[in-house]
Amino acid sequence: MATILCIDDEPIVLEIQRALLESKGYNVLTASDGATGIALARAHSTDAVLLDFSMPGMDGNQVAQVLMKEQPTLPVVVWSGCLDEIPESLWWFADAVLHKGDGRDTLLPILEKIVGGTIAGKKPPARTNRSATTGRYSRPLSGRLRGANSHL
Repeated sequence: MATILCIDDEPIVLEIQRALLESKGYNVLTASDGATGIALARAHSTDAVLLDFSMPGMDGNQVAQVLMKEQPTLPVVVWSGCLDEIPESLWWFADAVLHKGDGRDTLLPILEKIVGGTIAGKKPPARTNRSATTGRYSRPLSGRLRGANSHL
């Protein structure tokens, strides 16, 4: 099954993410800060990253930039409680941007779509080959996924 790396500075959030994702059959790695998350992504085969934006030290934008540069095919899902603070560049280059308040009913289908290509042995195309206006996923209720409809 797919491995999801969860990066969040709130231990209770990491516990909930682990329980939820493991109950759906995912292998889960957790990191309580950006530097640890980057180290785990470097050391383990990971199918997607579930990333908080607002964290002390390295914020989600800084972590995403490192991950996208080092592993351009690694899908990054930003799952944050403060969508208004997320810079526009991250809206475009993350594979999905979701509000934590949307809960698992929004998160799980997005993760299933994102890791679906890697489970079947296909890696998604590198970000560097995707234009900022054509993405792989459609827009969720209150978050945005990269794609042509992301500004609706």
